[in-house]
Amino acid sequence: MDAMKAMNKSTKKTNSYNTAVLTRLSEIYGFSKVYIRQCLDGTRTAEVSDRLKKDYKRMDNAVKEALK
Repeated sequence: MDAMKAMNKSTKKTNSYNTAVLTRLSEIYGFSKVYIRQCLDGTRTAEVSDRLKKDYKRMDNAVKEALK
């Protein structure tokens, strides 16, 4: 019975995103944070999602560099 419970557990990894970067992207593009998260994890596929991914990566790397 315990083996069956283990097989039913979700194996999808949840991503954690930098909330400051999400807030800034929301201000720039005018989209909700939920929509931006969906674009980043691939749930939504739109033309703007590629730009959001690039901008998120660029901004997140800048924040990480500033904190070093």
